Amino acid sequence: VPTQEVTDEVGYDKASHEPNDIDLVTVAGKFDVAGLYERFEESFLGLDVAPELRDPCLARPVWAAVQTERQELLEDGSWSDWQAVPRSRIDHRKRMFVIIEKVEDLPPGGMKVRLLQFDDPEVRMDLLQPQAYQIASANEEWFPPPLHEKYEKQRAKDKQQEQREAREQKQREKEQQQPTNLRAERRSRTSGTRSGSGRAGGVYEGYGRMDALSGGSGGSELRPRRGRPGDSRTGSGYMTDMGYGTGRGSGTDRRRATSGRRPTDGRYPTRGGEFDPYDIGREGLMRDGTLARQPSINDVYYEFDQIKLNYRTDLAKLREPLLFWAHDDTVVPGKIYRYRIRLGVFNPTAGSKNNQVILWSEHSDVTETIKIPGRMYFFATGIKEDAKRVKVQVARYVLGHWYSKDFEVERGEAIGSVVESETARPEPIGMPGGRFSTRSTYTFRRPEDELGEPEVIDYSTEAVLVDSALVNDWTGGRNLRPRNYHEMLYSFDGAYIEHMPIGPRYWPAELSAASQDIKRLQREPKEPLRAWNSQVGGRVRRPAGMEGYDDYDDEYYMMEEMMMERTGRY
Repeated sequence: VPTQEVTDEVGYDKASHEPNDIDLVTVAGKFDVAGLYERFEESFLGLDVAPELRDPCLARPVWAAVQTERQELLEDGSWSDWQAVPRSRIDHRKRMFVIIEKVEDLPPGGMKVRLLQFDDPEVRMDLLQPQAYQIASANEEWFPPPLHEKYEKQRAKDKQQEQREAREQKQREKEQQQPTNLRAERRSRTSGTRSGSGRAGGVYEGYGRMDALSGGSGGSELRPRRGRPGDSRTGSGYMTDMGYGTGRGSGTDRRRATSGRRPTDGRYPTRGGEFDPYDIGREGLMRDGTLARQPSINDVYYEFDQIKLNYRTDLAKLREPLLFWAHDDTVVPGKIYRYRIRLGVFNPTAGSKNNQVILWSEHSDVTETIKIPGRMYFFATGIKEDAKRVKVQVARYVLGHWYSKDFEVERGEAIGSVVESETARPEPIGMPGGRFSTRSTYTFRRPEDELGEPEVIDYSTEAVLVDSALVNDWTGGRNLRPRNYHEMLYSFDGAYIEHMPIGPRYWPAELSAASQDIKRLQREPKEPLRAWNSQVGGRVRRPAGMEGYDDYDDEYYMMEEMMMERTGRY
């Protein structure tokens, strides 16, 4: 998040910034650019236009504005009026992109200067596809709405894959720790059942293991431990989650895909952290020896690169609908919004025939409602009746992670306070030989250099405990039964008193679900913050306009070379 204002002179990448939390909503739309160009040509170069009035310069539309509007759900259940959303804080052209509707409100130079300014590839990219915030979290990434769902699904698959690999690795380590004579006995029994026809079946260790079991001289049988088997009787090819394997009758070689651990970036197979051209990894062999590439996060990045505008993009030749978007970084946690968006081009005849500067498209359909998640919750978990002290757990979202702490609160006390993080405590500086200095010399960790954990966490809720009260009510639907529990009474402003049941079994469903979600998220391992300009999966963001020079295709060239070395064929 920038700590100074982003301007034309000081861009987002040059401004000072710090890791912090924001809520960002991206609204995207699609527009028929080909149809727009056809209508402009008909209006200024068409047969119905007098020859002396035809002007090819006017027949090319120049993008003028992207307008995003939102409504907020009010407490009474109604929606507010539509309000314009400003350009994001990191948009260095936000002053230039202020929407001007009338000719008399244009800055010096009027329409001619405006058209020249906006008829620039870089300005067009910033207007239609503005940059998003650089996300520091190692587990999050920004994509426009159409691609974000694909990204989330692929990340979920990758996570399941990593968990499966971890279980398999743990199992292998467990087997290796068994006594030597027991392992030898198992190998002896296994080799005895897998031999036949003069050929020994092989077990290929690693990810995507599969066993090749020989039958009699009339054929062979392939039994993958995972994947979808084909016709095992005829030995036809079958696909595993590692690639393609084949099996044939007696006297014929089998081609089998070996595998290693999947690299963290999902691109190249590795062995011991180094590139290994003889380890196929997730890329197996197809029936004809070509590459069988499994989907990865890189596929989403590649599709995003194809969608993005660059310096070479010729919109006049664009046949697919243009994907454009806008950001809203002014939302408030806990609020509910819905959006609509529209696109505008400059009116070439503004100032001569009318004063309308922008020709607008229709508004898009209204989006589904979007609830901005809260960053702070507190839960009444217990009570000391004799002392009238309530135990409250406060959870706060800080630097991409949830943290929680318990507080015992008396009547009239504020719930929560600022607490120093345990990771920020001073540590003694080590001396040579493993000894420590006798002087009181300490050093503080720099949390942002490690896991991005905060030095202090503000658990203040701005709420004050008013009292606790015993409640007697009924529950159980048709089979009513009485229940007795305590409620915590608290207030934010001293005028309106709110209630919360004490104890998880009495919480309402929404509060209980929030507690469970926070506990689940807290169990996830924390990873170091990503470096500036980096992406999930290890890929590096390319400068605007350079997306076409992507290294994605290089992966295939690399893998083809690897296949040639392994199989002796292209």
